[in-house]
Amino acid sequence: MPRYSIRKNRINDSFLEGFDYEGGTTLVLDEEKMFHCIFLPPIDSTETDGPWGRLSMKMESSGDSVLSFYILAVNHKESLSDAAGMDIDEYLYGDGVDVTAKLSFLRRMGAKRVTGSTDCLLYDVSGRFLYVAIEASGEGSVSISDIVIDSTGDNFMNTFPEVYRERNSFFHRYISIFSSIYNDFQRDINDLPKVLDLDVCPEEYLIVYGSWMGLDLKGRFLELPVLRRLVKEAYSLNRMKGTRKAIERILEIILDEKAVVIEHSLVRALHKEEDVDMLPNFKTRGIYDVTILVKQHLTEELRHQLMYILNQYKPVRTRISIAQLDESPTADSNSYLDVNTVLPEEKEAVLDDELSMDGVVILK
Repeated sequence: MPRYSIRKNRINDSFLEGFDYEGGTTLVLDEEKMFHCIFLPPIDSTETDGPWGRLSMKMESSGDSVLSFYILAVNHKESLSDAAGMDIDEYLYGDGVDVTAKLSFLRRMGAKRVTGSTDCLLYDVSGRFLYVAIEASGEGSVSISDIVIDSTGDNFMNTFPEVYRERNSFFHRYISIFSSIYNDFQRDINDLPKVLDLDVCPEEYLIVYGSWMGLDLKGRFLELPVLRRLVKEAYSLNRMKGTRKAIERILEIILDEKAVVIEHSLVRALHKEEDVDMLPNFKTRGIYDVTILVKQHLTEELRHQLMYILNQYKPVRTRISIAQLDESPTADSNSYLDVNTVLPEEKEAVLDDELSMDGVVILK
């Protein structure tokens, strides 16, 4: 059964109005636009009066959005070009024609229209070239993916006697229900290797795989790219659990930059022969305390995400604190030497502005 999948190449050749391409096979509706239409490039069956079987896709939406399909099959593109008064590819996929005029043209040419469904049979459509347009109406977000067009539509019709093989009959459409179920199951079976591929598997599988390695990721609190990197390294992180190296690697995965990890026990060891009164000048704490210095600004959400993961890999009894380094480090604070360090100055605090109380903030 010839099957045509709408993937990156065909999407790049499509005309999109009010939809954004998100990679893979996914198209996401832009709620800021007035019109939302997709004109797919024509599919060539290479057969005159070639039959078509089924159009299906996956859709996720919130609100009351409704999809409408416009489906037109012709044997010669020239007939459409003559009716449009210009090359049909330029007319449908160029920017010079209004999208409402394009839809009106398909209706005038006798395009089949299907509304309110993501799965429809095309037994009453025949022709070498198949044109498909998708219109979204209503309110709410919409995500479309896995658009597939089958040229046959059913698997079992030829197993019945000749007297039953009437195309587009009630029996033919009834048998197609089971063919659709069978084909969807077969597609899922063929895609099983992707379920185990950490680069493409859905987010819910990443959470399960992480739990197999003792990594608790419930709640979907991490961005998907960070989640993938973390799960891919879960095995090696487990082998380093409870070590400084594990903490440094987790920081690099989540923050996408290296951070400085200061172990207060090492600071004390370096000065064990010095006067004890000197230790407060280094801001040392207990032997189980660790301070992490990061250069980038951490939102409250990111800070909680980071601490949640670090607490799963830190050594027992270790207390972790994170210090953000300002763009202009100030003396008497956590800072690198010789990096544009300046003396502290008083500044006014603003509520709900993610300002840390560093000792030089005044409230008025």
